[in-house]
Amino acid sequence: MAKAPARTQQYALAFSQDVERRFRRCRASIRAVIRQRLDDIVAAAGNSRARAKIAVRNEPPLRFYVYEGFRVAYQIDPGTRRVVVLDIAPVPS
Repeated sequence: MAKAPARTQQYALAFSQDVERRFRRCRASIRAVIRQRLDDIVAAAGNSRARAKIAVRNEPPLRFYVYEGFRVAYQIDPGTRRVVVLDIAPVPS
């Protein structure tokens, strides 16, 4: 009997109110790039077949940079199946 393909549970994207407020203050082009990158991260997290590993509390958050000097810090929480955006801030020059 053939096995049915494993269904991947989708991850969701989560913002705190403060981070969402800062996200909305960014220009539309910056928001689009950040949103696209976060959507890619959420999709990759849901498609991953690796064992869920709970992050150590002292481990630094994951991050990526947007070309115009913004840093986005996030954390993948396998327990709640969410990608949590921790901070969106301009990079000091």
